[in-house]
Amino acid sequence: MNQGRHLDAYRAAVAKHGAGFSATLWGSPETQSLRFSVICDMAGGFSGQRVLDLGCGDGAFARWLDACNDQPIAYLGLDALEAQVHHAESDSPPWAQFRVVDLSQEWELDDRFDWVVLSGTLNTMDDALVQRVLARAWSACDVGLVFNFLSDRPETQWSEKELGPARRLEFSAWYEWALERSDQVAYREEYLDGHDATLAIRRSESC
Repeated sequence: MNQGRHLDAYRAAVAKHGAGFSATLWGSPETQSLRFSVICDMAGGFSGQRVLDLGCGDGAFARWLDACNDQPIAYLGLDALEAQVHHAESDSPPWAQFRVVDLSQEWELDDRFDWVVLSGTLNTMDDALVQRVLARAWSACDVGLVFNFLSDRPETQWSEKELGPARRLEFSAWYEWALERSDQVAYREEYLDGHDATLAIRRSESC
């Protein structure tokens, strides 16, 4: 995959629809919220935590946390698309901060975070870029990393679904990747009948 090509579909969506939900390429607000709920459950909630949201899009996760009264003590969302970041800044809780950062480039942060979250962020990346992004995410967290992706183990009703610019990742490979880093790994894939999977990795010393 050529550098930056994983963002082409998102740039096209912003150009067509403007910033906001349509430019995230989520299937529906309902499935987006379901994925957020799974992430929150697997992390045990984010109240009082420092959260880094990689590929934050239009800031929907911050708004979801606010609506659920699950407020972090610090939240930073990063996204490559400036229009989406501006949208997030204009329509998110006052405790949330956002920054324009392309995760496919070299990036560093001065702050540390308890949890790093990626929801839908990996769907258009090739395996090499997924590896780089997850490695950087793991290095940035003090408690854990939780991320979802389209799984290669969907049930029948999802197996022929048109994915558009997205692609499925090999579940077993990324589960093994997680186990190489911690013995505290959990996964869920029942919530959308295997169409989607979520992995949560805790640092062993945090448990």
